[in-house]
This record gives sequence, structure tokens and C-alpha cells, in this order.
Amino acid sequence: MTDQGIRCAILKYVYDTKKTGKVVMAVLSRITSDYSVDKKRVLSILRSLKKEGLLKSVTRGARVFATDYEITEEGVRKYQEKCRESKAD
Repeated sequence: MTDQGIRCAILKYVYDTKKTGKVVMAVLSRITSDYSVDKKRVLSILRSLKKEGLLKSVTRGARVFATDYEITEEGVRKYQEKCRESKAD
């Protein structure tokens, strides 16, 4: 799977979960298990998405969990323009 494919998979998972109104938990675990990709690679892409402002950390109660994320409005736009057409990848 390409890095762009992983980016799209992450954005899709977070976007789809947000639409259901649920908190997106354990993104790293979900993506590594669903797509059989290296944990370090996914973590690097997650950091990049966060740095770009496409994802932000979620606080549950008084705690921030390392791989619980929410998609930002910019993330939704990026997902819709870059990932929807490549959905079949």
C-alpha cells in the first residue's frame, strides 16, 4: 500500500466514524490491522496528518489518548478531493 493509500485509509476511517457521532479511538491499531502495514509507517503518516492540520487529538474526559483523533474541516476537504475518487484502491 502506498503512503497516499494509507493517508486516505486513515482519513476515511476517521471521517466515517465522525459521521456516526462516535469518538475515533485507536486509529493506529485499526489501520495497521486492517491493512497489514508497518506500525512505524502509519505512525509517521498520522503525525504528518496532524502536523498538516487534517487531524486533531481527541480528549476523552481529562485524558488525551495518543492515537484517538478527530478530523478537521480541512481534513474533510482533503479527504473529499483526494481520496473519494481513489476509493477503490
